Amino acid sequence: MKLNNSSVSALAIVLLLISSLAIVASDGMLLGQAKKSSTTTKAGNAGVGSGGAGGGFAEQPPIGTEPLTPATANNSAAAIAIAHRLAITSVNSSKSNGGPCLPQLNHFILPLKEARFTVIKQCVTVTGRVVWTNYFNNDGDANFNVVLDPPYKNMLGPGSYSQVFASKYPEGPAMHLETVCQGPVTSKSKENVGACYAYNGPDFRTVLPKIGQHVMVTGRYLIEVPEMPGGITELHPVYAIKILP
Repeated sequence: MKLNNSSVSALAIVLLLISSLAIVASDGMLLGQAKKSSTTTKAGNAGVGSGGAGGGFAEQPPIGTEPLTPATANNSAAAIAIAHRLAITSVNSSKSNGGPCLPQLNHFILPLKEARFTVIKQCVTVTGRVVWTNYFNNDGDANFNVVLDPPYKNMLGPGSYSQVFASKYPEGPAMHLETVCQGPVTSKSKENVGACYAYNGPDFRTVLPKIGQHVMVTGRYLIEVPEMPGGITELHPVYAIKILP
């Protein structure tokens, strides 16, 4: 069959349209794949604040820090694992020459509250900068947070780097310190009523630090897992406080 010029032109136009449609479809598929890949990459690199128990980490913890755990028992496998690691990484705190160890102050914490704690070491000393204070709690305690100096940086558990900790203490990861029986006990909780009866320990009120002060603090080192995912690392009770230059 012999095609005239008009037929050839029409056929060429049809072929060109088919080719263009194929290219557009191919480009659309590639674009869709690229968008999917981009979305996946962003989700995968969402950072330390995404996912995990309690909203994830607010700040990248040191290498070797355990993941945030939803465990709430002081004798859970997670709590014991954290305490075991911190007992090793807190070696510098045992070498520091701080104030006297006063384990008799532990008796002013009732068993119901004591059951929340996983004790790491009975007596340690740390130094750092005060970034938060609360004088006084309704349980009579005087509390403050200390950003630890470099020799003690590895003494914080995973919860101290969490979103939950950051929302409560926006000053950053820090050691939480509780000085027992320094104010009136107004709490009606069974954990607190009667805890400070016949308290005969030190009166720390004249040396309670202010925000920004550099301090040396001695106390019982523990992690309170029920407080938040990953636990909150504390000196509780505090045995001695010294304001440093």
